[in-house]
Amino acid sequence: MSKLKVKKVIIFKHGVSYFILEGTQKGTGTFELEFKIDEMNDVLKSLFVLDTSENGYISSISYDAALDTYQLLKSVMLDIPDSDSFSSLITQIKGAKVNLIIGTSDRLTGTIMGIEYVEKLNREGKITEKLLTLLKDDDIIIKIPFSEISSFEILNEDLKKDLKFFLDTIIAGKKKDAKKIIINCESGREDAAERKIVVSYIRESPIWKTTYRILMSRQQALENKCLLAGYCMVENTTNDDWEDIILSLVAGMPVSFVYNFYRPIYIDRPQIQPPRVLSARPIEIEEGLREEDYRKYKKEAEKKPALPKAARQMARAGIPPPAPGGRPASGALAFGTSVMADMDESTIMDKLQAQTAVKTKDLGELFEYNISNPVSIKRKHSALVPILTEETKAKKILLYNKSQHDKNPDACLEITNNTSLTLERGPVTIIYDDNLAGEAIIPFLNKDDTRILNYAVEQAVIINAEEKISNRNVHRISIGGGYFYEYYFSDRKTKYKIKNKTDEEKELYIDHPKISGYKVKESPVEPEDTPNYNRFKLKLKSKEAIEFNVSEQNELSRSIYIYNYNKDALIQKIQFYLKHNWISEQLEGQLTELSEIIGRKAEIVEKKTELENESYQMTEEQSRLRENIKVLGNSTQESKLREKYVNKLSEQEERFEAINREIKRFEEEIKVLDKEIDKKIKRIKL
Repeated sequence: MSKLKVKKVIIFKHGVSYFILEGTQKGTGTFELEFKIDEMNDVLKSLFVLDTSENGYISSISYDAALDTYQLLKSVMLDIPDSDSFSSLITQIKGAKVNLIIGTSDRLTGTIMGIEYVEKLNREGKITEKLLTLLKDDDIIIKIPFSEISSFEILNEDLKKDLKFFLDTIIAGKKKDAKKIIINCESGREDAAERKIVVSYIRESPIWKTTYRILMSRQQALENKCLLAGYCMVENTTNDDWEDIILSLVAGMPVSFVYNFYRPIYIDRPQIQPPRVLSARPIEIEEGLREEDYRKYKKEAEKKPALPKAARQMARAGIPPPAPGGRPASGALAFGTSVMADMDESTIMDKLQAQTAVKTKDLGELFEYNISNPVSIKRKHSALVPILTEETKAKKILLYNKSQHDKNPDACLEITNNTSLTLERGPVTIIYDDNLAGEAIIPFLNKDDTRILNYAVEQAVIINAEEKISNRNVHRISIGGGYFYEYYFSDRKTKYKIKNKTDEEKELYIDHPKISGYKVKESPVEPEDTPNYNRFKLKLKSKEAIEFNVSEQNELSRSIYIYNYNKDALIQKIQFYLKHNWISEQLEGQLTELSEIIGRKAEIVEKKTELENESYQMTEEQSRLRENIKVLGNSTQESKLREKYVNKLSEQEERFEAINREIKRFEEEIKVLDKEIDKKIKRIKL
């Protein structure tokens, strides 16, 4: 059986890898691949095999069934236990024709009848001897002791196949979760020619991870640059060694899924009756995309400058452009002098760039790292593969965010990706002046993106933030919909007291949180805008203590319903507005007229309320009089008192009728006034 060798591995960020294997074959032969059961779905749905020769071809691809050992053995007639296996086999193949060699050379052919056990006595005591009962071809039955049988051949072909299948299945079952795929190759009648076979498939694998190192010396800090080294962590979880393979690492999120392709699937088929009437039914067909929309977009797109002829040829060939940048200036690399004292910086940079030769390839929604140097990783081993060693822009800053640290800013690096690669997210260890400065996380960085990495807390810079919010008086009004709207300013003043205790000049960024509606009205420097903060950039001299003040303002408003005012309160409000020249004399007249109507309505409402109170009191008194009448007797004095109560009730009834007439009249007047007020309110606008 020939051997396939891994030639290329492409590892994706979504949990699968794409493998390309190659092997050579002469004549008819097979290749064998072995996978775990859980990997078979991905492999079978993606497996592709190609015989690159003109005449050779792949006749079939077979693989182990998706059954465990117990289920596979149910299909054969044999079941051989671990102990006393020979006797058990003979018992199970009773009636089979066999060929025996007795002793050294005697041959016997016959049919197995069974096993007989005979007890014998010897010097050691009683023993049990096994005898094979055999019907010879001449129809004579003989008994042969097991100890005399030298060899045993089954002549029945079906039994031999079952026995071989049983033993092969038992051996395969010893390796748990292992399934084999056999690739059968045919020569096409050219057995002497060597042919190349290419196999590719995807399988589940650990994702690749990135990790970085930032090295910066004091000189580099002054020049705002650093050395950025990047590595990818790759894990070979397969059963094959990767020897000098081509390795590519792809970032992005292409669609991927597990499809139950390996295990057999059975479905219950419903019984369908023939249709009585066959008729077409309407379906909704999607509208096609208009080509002119695409043409219009393309026409309006910004025209890119034409590439030189050599660059166009490289682009058509799929060759990425050369990486920009050159060798750093002398004294720029942050390497420990004790470690690399015998190597100048040019030699060091050449060495690092040679071991991190990586080409990037834009794949639309994805991007790819192509490792130029061959990679070797033993099976079940992992490796850190260098992908990047370049100088990049980096500036040491301090970043203060009160929600992160109340009293101290973070020590940060403001890094710009001016390397030739897109940087995938990953942890970074920062070495400053041959010492550990801290650790950070590099986010996903496209080319020329700039981000801030916090790696430590600067405890030698103290910041105290004091905030005060106060409201001013009303400065303008508006009127509409029956409301007065009064506008006033809310002032937010923040004072940052900053003290730099170090001997170095520092650059400090203050992330001042945004509050909805507030805008910066006054500050010593103009802020930069971020989604949630106004970022102020300051310079701190050594041993300096400063105050940094930020003034913000927000215009707020409160609404007052005109109906809620009585005449006097409304006139007072009108005079207040007139005093500040917020309303005109014409509007004053309209509001004064409105106040008079509101005053008349208030007088009527007051009279109506008085009548309603009188009516309520009379109702209470009538209830008392009726109760008194109920308890009076027939005496003369009681009769006079009853007459008095009845007369009073009659008088009150007359008064009730008069009160109700007055209340109805007042209600009608109020309705008329309400309509007039609504009409005038709608006319009042500012």
